[in-house]
Amino acid sequence: MGVVDIFHAPAGFVFEAFDTREVMTSDGVMTLQYPRLDADVIHALCDCVRKNRNDHLAGQPVGSIIDVLSRAVELWMDPDYPPRRIAERLVPAITGYDADMTRIELKRYMRMFRRRELLRFVDDELSCPQMLDEYRPNKAGGYTRLYGPDLSFHVFSSNVPGIPVWSMTMGLLVKSAIIGKASFDEPLMPVLFARSIREIDPRLADAIAVVPWKGGTEPLEDAAIGESNAVVVYGSSHTTQALRPKVAEGKPFLSYGARIGFSLIGRESLRADRYESTIHRMALDVATYDQQSCLAAQTVFVERGGMVAPHETAELLAHELESQQRKYPRSTPTQEESLAIQRVRSSVEMLSLFAGGASATNADAGSKPFVIPSPHGTDWTVLYYADAAALPTPASPLNRTITVVAVDDLADAMPVMAPYRQWLQSCGVAVDGTRLFPLAQRAGALGIDRICPVGEMNRAKSGWHHDGGFNLLDLVRAVDVERGTDRFADSFDDDFE
Repeated sequence: MGVVDIFHAPAGFVFEAFDTREVMTSDGVMTLQYPRLDADVIHALCDCVRKNRNDHLAGQPVGSIIDVLSRAVELWMDPDYPPRRIAERLVPAITGYDADMTRIELKRYMRMFRRRELLRFVDDELSCPQMLDEYRPNKAGGYTRLYGPDLSFHVFSSNVPGIPVWSMTMGLLVKSAIIGKASFDEPLMPVLFARSIREIDPRLADAIAVVPWKGGTEPLEDAAIGESNAVVVYGSSHTTQALRPKVAEGKPFLSYGARIGFSLIGRESLRADRYESTIHRMALDVATYDQQSCLAAQTVFVERGGMVAPHETAELLAHELESQQRKYPRSTPTQEESLAIQRVRSSVEMLSLFAGGASATNADAGSKPFVIPSPHGTDWTVLYYADAAALPTPASPLNRTITVVAVDDLADAMPVMAPYRQWLQSCGVAVDGTRLFPLAQRAGALGIDRICPVGEMNRAKSGWHHDGGFNLLDLVRAVDVERGTDRFADSFDDDFE
């Protein structure tokens, strides 16, 4: 195989030097090429994309931008589309994710950005999307215009392929030029998406620059932050906390760091005719991208009183995770990640020992904590707690490590999760309609910002309010022409009465 550029720059922008790294793929060695950067290069890139934005993107109606983005996304629906084929070969090789899972999830993810979904994005948040184009009448009797940042700096994470597409799309919809920092752990998707945009509208693509560099390279970060009117950061809590103090007060700073997701499994979802489907869906939430998504479940609360008891649910979930492992093998964790899994296993095994040495196969297993480990290393792990009060933390070392907690009533899960309010995000539910909204009320008050069916925790829908905020409104500023100003302006007309 040849050389793949893992950067995107406006047409005519010239880098002076490049570095490379090699990746082993199923087709052989692939060389990834990227530019050598310093602060001067970042300043020049920012100047270039900002100018291109002012010359073209800023004057485009939001409807035209939606058309360009949706046409770019439609290219990805073709299995033979060259960038899609590159992604399907290289993303698994770089990230370690299973190739079949990556192929399925990337296509499903890209569908979120088709035209009808982009219209849903803007219509959900903006009472009048045309306010991004011009002053439009508002409910107060005046006029309002919404302005996006001239330039936004996006720090992309590597844990879930495709997430940069979301961030870039939101920036472009508010007519912002983009300088994107890609991760070496997954540098492809933002670059390939920018190239797809170039196929549809080269001038719009010239308002985008995506380059990789090592996180924590302060001269580059400082240059990009200083040039930008808004900063959007995806990554670990360490990343977001390191960058936040560098962003000037008053400049939008949107950060999306580590989060904890959990599930509520009602007894009605464990009936004889439903439990297999419910447990399969639970396993999907754990296996998809190995829980690396901030949307994934890390703890599952299972209600007693169903045909399948909570400890039996844990056992069946273990079998289902083994099936997922055979179908979509887990990526190889780092040594530190493997040690974290071993530590949490040992911790629960010690609790089990002190509780009387019960194991998952004992008749009274439902009353004692236990561990069900993968037969092959740390491929997956199921931890079981019979008492929610004994749960030390709902957070998981990830990599398909899931905690099952038995509760008498799903409401009992709320006090357990309350201390982790600032970290909560998604809640998967498997309950009947009479219980959904009462539980949703309590989960919402707890700090959750997304409630979805079990089995779909990694598949947020368009219009979702990421971390409880807004995708577009948090990036724009409003300018009002107050009521009566137009009437006052009319008074200077010689024919005014």
